[in-house]
Amino acid sequence: MKKHSSKLHVIAALLVVSIGILLGWFSQRLSLSVDVTANNRHSLSSTTLSLLQSMYTPVELIAVLAPDTQQRDGIEALVEKFQDIKSDITLRFVNPETDPAQARELNAAPGGELILRTATREQRLQNLSERSLANSLQQLTRDGEKHLVFISGHGERSPSQPTNDDWSIIAEQLANIGLIAREQSLVSEPSIDDDVDLVVIAAPTKKYFPGELASIDNYIQGGGNLLWLIEQDSENSNAPDFSLLSSTLGVVTLPGTVVDTASQALAADSPDFVLLDRFTPHPITSTLASPVLMPQATALAVTPQAGQEILPLLQTPEASWTETGQLSGEIRFDADSSEISGPLLLGVTIERALQTGSQRFAVIGDADFAASQFVGNGGNQHFTESLVLWLIGEADSMEFVTQRAPDSQLSLSNRSAIFISVLYLVAFPLLFLVVAGIVRWRRKRDK
Repeated sequence: MKKHSSKLHVIAALLVVSIGILLGWFSQRLSLSVDVTANNRHSLSSTTLSLLQSMYTPVELIAVLAPDTQQRDGIEALVEKFQDIKSDITLRFVNPETDPAQARELNAAPGGELILRTATREQRLQNLSERSLANSLQQLTRDGEKHLVFISGHGERSPSQPTNDDWSIIAEQLANIGLIAREQSLVSEPSIDDDVDLVVIAAPTKKYFPGELASIDNYIQGGGNLLWLIEQDSENSNAPDFSLLSSTLGVVTLPGTVVDTASQALAADSPDFVLLDRFTPHPITSTLASPVLMPQATALAVTPQAGQEILPLLQTPEASWTETGQLSGEIRFDADSSEISGPLLLGVTIERALQTGSQRFAVIGDADFAASQFVGNGGNQHFTESLVLWLIGEADSMEFVTQRAPDSQLSLSNRSAIFISVLYLVAFPLLFLVVAGIVRWRRKRDK
């Protein structure tokens, strides 16, 4: 009997060991997770799932990142969720400290960034989240191209000239996600094609002919989107006459150059450099993780027009003003002059509904923020890309709806709050004192 029992023990032990080995083997090859949180907070959204299921192009992710275990684990955890749906997403890390040559070859941002690549396109991220990663994947796999037209012939910034003041670097980055920029003279080509997705007026310094202004007005009246960059005072007699455009959009510039006290502390040699690290709520700036540098910016004044939705985009803090004097020596705000104190509006977006959809405008009192000399600073490149994508209607094409979890906020009535306070601050302490007194009394009695 004992011998038979020992055999059963051996067989049972072998079964337990075999089951353990099988479970370990399956755990290495199969993955099963269940999200039991409210609103599935640890799962990909339905929007992201639909995007990944519709993608057929392999994507390589290159994370240029210092050896920070917490950051790497966070990136891997998020990317693994994407890989579970789309298996041809690959991820590799490049350490700029141990492999600086590779980091330079990738032209990575100093603080690190995530580079997304397909066979023909590239996108870069400095603020990683499910939304930002999904949006970037959508831009990489967009069917067809979008066309941007830069008006030329009046000293505007060029998307093709490789000078410090022009926009050639950002134009190359936009081309990587299928946004193709070209120049157009309204003298030789008065009509702007209907397939143009965005027209850019990039800080002209010379006057326009009446026919050119009429071409721009016809484009706008036809529902076209516009990015208007201004660097000259509207009242300057030498500035191009955009009074018709100003009245249509309700935007004019204020005299003087914007000076910000906080920014002077960071760029003492450049009092007219404004560094913005706080942004008003806007889809364009919602994913910005770095400040935006605005050199020699001009402030805007906006008069709301009927049928237009106006949103502030870039705004200075209170410790700023429009300096109308010389930008040398001791600079201070003169309340008795025409100078205006902050907060000042440096950028604004305008949207109006049309029968065929919506029309979008952006007016910014600077063009240097995306110039080749400055576009690599802070979040300037990310801001410019988001700005263009929003204007052509693609930055918000993925509808992420964030629902508040029921357990993320506790709301109590006054009566409930008073009851809990009395219970924990009075009743429980008294109960503990009574119990302690009873225990003490019983011990004395038992002695």
